[in-house]
Amino acid sequence: MAIQFRLAALGHTMETGRVVEWHIAEGSRIEEGQLLVSIETDKAVADVESPVSGVLLRIVGQVDGVYDVGATLAWIGEEGEAVPDESTEQPKASAAGQAAGSRATPVALRLAQRHGIDAEALQGTGPGGRVTKEDVQRAIDEGSAIPQKAPTEAPATGQAAGSRVTPVALRLAQRHGIDAEALQGTGPGGRVIKEDVQRAIDEGTATPQKAPTETPTPEAAVQPEAPTAGVEVIPLIGIRRTTAERLGTIWSQAPHVTEGIEVDFTALQDARTRNVETWRDAYGIAPTINDFVLKATAEALKAHPRLNAALIDDAIHQYSDINLGVAIDIESGLVVPVVRKVDTLGVIALAGKVRELADRARNGKLGLDDFSDGTFTVTNLGGLGVDWFTPVLNPPQCAILGVGRVREAAVVADRAIQFRDVATLVLTFDHRAIDGAPCARFLADLRARIEDPEQLLP
Repeated sequence: MAIQFRLAALGHTMETGRVVEWHIAEGSRIEEGQLLVSIETDKAVADVESPVSGVLLRIVGQVDGVYDVGATLAWIGEEGEAVPDESTEQPKASAAGQAAGSRATPVALRLAQRHGIDAEALQGTGPGGRVTKEDVQRAIDEGSAIPQKAPTEAPATGQAAGSRVTPVALRLAQRHGIDAEALQGTGPGGRVIKEDVQRAIDEGTATPQKAPTETPTPEAAVQPEAPTAGVEVIPLIGIRRTTAERLGTIWSQAPHVTEGIEVDFTALQDARTRNVETWRDAYGIAPTINDFVLKATAEALKAHPRLNAALIDDAIHQYSDINLGVAIDIESGLVVPVVRKVDTLGVIALAGKVRELADRARNGKLGLDDFSDGTFTVTNLGGLGVDWFTPVLNPPQCAILGVGRVREAAVVADRAIQFRDVATLVLTFDHRAIDGAPCARFLADLRARIEDPEQLLP
């Protein structure tokens, strides 16, 4: 008997998932444990294996479609086995797409959808009258919400059924004026994938896209209007979309307050310069300045645990473990994997874990567990030449540290002008959860640890 392959929750906070790529063509045989499909969650892209052996009878989940947890993505059974007609599922529109012209924030919209509530009918208390999560929850608790109206038409599903070209490949081809349908596909079932399009661009073998000579198909009707000359339109999808949703929501909800402090890195720089070759010979790795900042941050958080906290459901959760999120810039956007229990690690072990996370991030190998349980975040733009900046909170955490570049500056010390290596550290915190004075004390403690680095060295 054919079984339904459903979208499983790949993390505690996962509500929806986007189908990125099917690795098995419809009608092909698959073995239990074989890679079946890649699913993008709110944190990363996860590879999902087949739970059973059999034939992939029907693919229901469309590439680039966004589905609720529990939705049927495919049917697996024996060759020739019938599949029920009611198996077809339509992808749901993403919260970002729906909220683009909505009065409700993406988080509020998702909560309203789960409870069948018309979010647009609620009185908004957010900035500019926007409907927030709290407005929706209040309506649920008071029983004053208006039920959501049933949709009067089917949602657009993006790419037309039966196309030889994946949506990602199609967008790349359109940006370069290439006829993707004319390319030789190397994907499952001969589909044209992104790599096929890029190869044609690099080799100069692509066929130019023909101008349309007939009435657009229904698919073309739902595509965005062609951009004006010299404008590249980049869809807000994937990690970039998730970042936009989460940071936009936290910015509108949390009162961000920022404090900065200048730190003398001269002693730490000198110590690292003296010992870098010795460390490489002894441990196979030499910690960077940022590794030392991470270690000093963990030690300072032990002394100031109120910053090692999160604001969740109107309650402050203060953590005993110090799990630092480390912001890493990759091609698809900002990711913040987590190094756990940093206070228990020496700087050499910490440096190794950071390198491993960075390598896996840039190769697309991070898993969902790599993003969980963070209690505080450090983001460093010093390598890009930035002196200081104002970081945005990583929800639901109460604080985030921004690190600027170490630069030579003339400073006054012992009533004389000296040239020192200095950097600006900036702390952004949620004023709902913590006040400015304890944050100032944390920064002062962090500065003291960096300026007297003997306790940080291997």
